[in-house]
Amino acid sequence: MTAIDVAIGQCRLTAEIEDQPPLGWRFWSLAGFAGDPIDTNPYAGSRCLALTMVDVEGRDRWLCAMERDHSFRLLCTHDLLPSTDQAGAERFARQMLDDHARQPRLL
Repeated sequence: MTAIDVAIGQCRLTAEIEDQPPLGWRFWSLAGFAGDPIDTNPYAGSRCLALTMVDVEGRDRWLCAMERDHSFRLLCTHDLLPSTDQAGAERFARQMLDDHARQPRLL
């Protein structure tokens, strides 16, 4: 397990991520967000990784690491659409977990 501290707007969360987080890319769709540069579908949002489910005020949300700006978002299950493109997913997941780990690793 890796514990990470993340900020999402004014909300701050601490979450525990399994050592092998789900590594499948997901596309999410939401009006008003620019499309993904890799998927030219006009309805696509930005690529993200769904890292773990968190409870936010009694509601389950997916804590997602967003590829485009390396931020975190809280998304509902129905916001996540599976994609077959896995290129770079593991490297991106490792980088996000390392960057936001609560305990820095010893050299």
